[in-house]
Amino acid sequence: MPKGYRYIFFLLLLAVTKTYGQAESFVHYQVENGLSHNAVICTLQDKQGFMWFGTMYGLNRFDGYTFRVFQRTEKPGGLGANFILSLFEGDNGLLYVGSDRGVFVYNPRTEQFRELDKRTTGDIHAITKDKQGNIWITSSGRLFRYWSATDSLYPIPAPFNISSICINSDDQLWVSSIDGKVALYEPGKKSFNTFDVFAHSPAVNSNWISKIAAIGKDSLWICTTTQGIKLFDTRTHTYQDFFIISPEKTEIYARDIICRQPGEYWVATESGIYVYHLPGNKVVNLRKRYNDPYSVSDNAVYSLCKDKEGGIWAGTYFGGVNYFPHQYTSFEKFFPKTGEASLGGNAVREIHNDQYGHLWIGTEDGGLNKFTPATGDFVNIKPVPPPAVGLSHTNIHGLLVTGDSLWIGTFEHGLDMMDIRSGKFIRHYAAGPGPHQLHSNFIHSMLQTRDGQILIATTRGLYQYNRQRDDIDAVPEVPDYLFYVSIFEDHAGTIWLGTVRDGLYYYNRHTGKKGLYLHDPANSRSLSNNRVNRIFEDSQQRLWLDTDDGLDLFHPESGQFTTYSTRHGFLSNMMFGMLEDKSGHLWVTTSKGLACFSPKTASAVVFTQANGLLNDQFNYNSAYQDSSGNMYFGSVKGMIRFNPDHFLRNNFQPPVYITGFQVYNKEARVGDVLKKSIAYTDTIVLSHDQSSFSIDFAALSYTSPEMTAYAYKMEGLDKDWTLLATNRKVYFTRLAPGNYHFMVKAANSSGKWSVSPRVLFIKILPPFWASYWAYAAYLLLLGAMIYAIISWYHQRALQKQKRQMELLEHEKEKEIYQAKIEFFTHLAHEIRTPLTLIKGPMEKVIRKSEEVPPIQKNLRIMERNTDRLLDLTNQLLDFRKTEINGFSLNFVHTDISELLKENHLRFTPAAEQKNIRFKIELSSLHFFAYVDAEALQKILGNLLNNAIKYAATRASIHLLPVSPTDTTFTILVKNDGYIIPPEMREKIFEPFFRAQATEAQSGTGLGLSLSKSLALLHKGSLELLPTEAGLNIFSLTLPIHQEIEFNLSTWKTNR
Repeated sequence: MPKGYRYIFFLLLLAVTKTYGQAESFVHYQVENGLSHNAVICTLQDKQGFMWFGTMYGLNRFDGYTFRVFQRTEKPGGLGANFILSLFEGDNGLLYVGSDRGVFVYNPRTEQFRELDKRTTGDIHAITKDKQGNIWITSSGRLFRYWSATDSLYPIPAPFNISSICINSDDQLWVSSIDGKVALYEPGKKSFNTFDVFAHSPAVNSNWISKIAAIGKDSLWICTTTQGIKLFDTRTHTYQDFFIISPEKTEIYARDIICRQPGEYWVATESGIYVYHLPGNKVVNLRKRYNDPYSVSDNAVYSLCKDKEGGIWAGTYFGGVNYFPHQYTSFEKFFPKTGEASLGGNAVREIHNDQYGHLWIGTEDGGLNKFTPATGDFVNIKPVPPPAVGLSHTNIHGLLVTGDSLWIGTFEHGLDMMDIRSGKFIRHYAAGPGPHQLHSNFIHSMLQTRDGQILIATTRGLYQYNRQRDDIDAVPEVPDYLFYVSIFEDHAGTIWLGTVRDGLYYYNRHTGKKGLYLHDPANSRSLSNNRVNRIFEDSQQRLWLDTDDGLDLFHPESGQFTTYSTRHGFLSNMMFGMLEDKSGHLWVTTSKGLACFSPKTASAVVFTQANGLLNDQFNYNSAYQDSSGNMYFGSVKGMIRFNPDHFLRNNFQPPVYITGFQVYNKEARVGDVLKKSIAYTDTIVLSHDQSSFSIDFAALSYTSPEMTAYAYKMEGLDKDWTLLATNRKVYFTRLAPGNYHFMVKAANSSGKWSVSPRVLFIKILPPFWASYWAYAAYLLLLGAMIYAIISWYHQRALQKQKRQMELLEHEKEKEIYQAKIEFFTHLAHEIRTPLTLIKGPMEKVIRKSEEVPPIQKNLRIMERNTDRLLDLTNQLLDFRKTEINGFSLNFVHTDISELLKENHLRFTPAAEQKNIRFKIELSSLHFFAYVDAEALQKILGNLLNNAIKYAATRASIHLLPVSPTDTTFTILVKNDGYIIPPEMREKIFEPFFRAQATEAQSGTGLGLSLSKSLALLHKGSLELLPTEAGLNIFSLTLPIHQEIEFNLSTWKTNR
């Protein structure tokens, strides 16, 4: 090895040894925070700003708040592996995921994975891209070139097993091997120019190169498994060794290297992180410290990534992800650490400096501490058991340095005085009954006035140290029974005393003035609270008070106060301590963070644990500022130190993305409500039953995400922006159909708002019954309804008119019908008597004319016409009786079969005369039923008479079969000839009705009407059945039994 290199190694080793153990503050993200596995192998930030972590069990996307995990699945479009080894972002935001099972390409727009090529199966340790668009992949020692335009993969033969690849600023591809070589690929020659980077280094067991990185021009940084890192000059093809041996004299296994800022390099190794500062050749080793929760969580560091804010992400094997944020604000933390000299006690109270450059720190749970800021050394002083003389108690509330004397006020155990130079305790002052003693052992605060007086505030009055007598006197100017917790002297020599519950007292021995200020609930300009925790005078001689209800500014000219509280940006109204920086800002500690208050703007900027504080709750009256402007504040978990002049304004404006969209608490996915990933979605169309939804969003800033503020507005619903302190989800319930614009913006930790809000257009469709098409249909339907109503009213009027006309016609017909009935009935009565008188003599004449045949023939003709005319008059009178219910029936046991035979016989001559086939069909030779024989004769006579009269060729009468369970029997009368139309089936039974086609035949139109009336009197029916085989069919159905029956001798015909 060249002599100059060995000298550099020696200097670096000294630097590492000297700075080993220097602490940096990391934020840890592990499985408990949502990470899929604590072994984080690779890390990447995409162009949008999301962080991606490849672990041994899944791929993780992080937005600063939540992890989204992708794991192996057999489902189409899913990730095909769990062990993620490398990550690379290509064109159009495509994420190339290298795993132990090959390369998978993730499309963030569709949220789908696809396997790149089966030939890349195996361990994918590196993926990169050149300026020509070629993607280079190393798979299990092999090299591939992928051309995305044609989805083509080309294997590149290499002279060795490749372990890592990178592209430098000259667009050259460099590769490394597992045996200590780096090589430049020359595409034109399709060959490699190889260089050995272990040739001039000490011999080691392994020359494995774990990673190469092109950082800066002509520089190739090489991570090895045994000799730390090497710097290779790509122009001269020479190299240098760095970090060959760790402070423990062990080999350094380096895995990754990045440049955080010019001249500062971070190296991930098996023994923590090495931070190399090129100016001065200083190296800091950041390692896991078991007594420091802010150190690196694991020494096995696998990956490093610098984000857009300048923060560093470190992936470890057992400790998850470690984040070192960009230091806009830098708070040094001091807290108890087991096993090393550190702050003793958590609850830090008063802090004072001495003339020797030490700070004296009192704690409520760990005694007294001497801190040397120049060296960072702590000395803990704890109580000693008697009879030894020492610190009285571990609970210290008040401290005061006067020259070489340190006054120590304890809680419950009185006052101690210690000599600072010797460290010996000289005197103890305890409460007693004497006039020159303390009346309380509870010492809360002390003050040396400008004229040298030492004042002691206790729970029972204010006391003054008497140097001549070396004892204690009560101060007569203020009540001796009050609980005093704070004491201060202003520029005019006035002593101000804050009490625990009795307001603010003051007195001035030079002017003799004294008084009291109390809180008045009815006066907003009074003291905000009667507990005054600290009193402070700023550079403009304004008096400020920390109370339990805000920060008060005293106005001496009016005796009034102005109170600043949460309305002015504070997170809590309980104030503990206060200091002023060079810019006139007041730094105020509270129960919820540290606030920087500007009296000019009356506004506060709050810092919390998210900004790097030890914790958020501070302690009473614990504040100190040194001559350099460094501020010290005590909390309930230790102490912080910072200099406001070193703070930087956070000008990074994080992009705001919508990270989640839920409909009725169910996450919307691509292909469902979304057409593409919500992060890329500008417009969402929802149905009316999806009108309740929630939206997640995140500003991709990782420095202090908890301090990022958000504001949103839903145009179409909200008039103003709604400020969200910490919440990143908003809910909307049952929004009306319409168009909405959801807008969200963010403010970083410095309160700087994003210029352009993120906008999501949301369209909620109306239900089908409220859509434009539905309204058009409604209009058409309404028009149709109006038309229908008008038509209905018109038709109703016409129908009404028609009914009125029909009613008039019916009444007229009824009148005509009644007139006919009356006329024919009257006529029948008038005719019937002469006909009866004629018939008797005529029968005698006929009997006497038997001997004169010509005369007898004429007389027989006269007799038949007389009988017919008499039958017609009787029929008319019978019909009239049925009309007025005057026709009574006698139901007698009758042989229906015989009755039908008799009628068939009676009408056979008339049928033969017309050459009509007239037959009878009986289902039984003797069938009996209870009927009125005379009425049935009339029915049959009318039916058969019509059948013969209007038949063309045939007529018949039928008795249908009757079963034992039947209650009725049916007689059918059929004939051909004129077929009665269906529309006249009911009409023919009306009185006096005759079809036009039958008007040539003689008749009165009363036969069928009388027959139907007689059938109804039998509780039966007479109807015309539908035409069958060209026949008219009349059906007469009568009950077999009647309610009233006469069992006389069975009726049989005697003719």
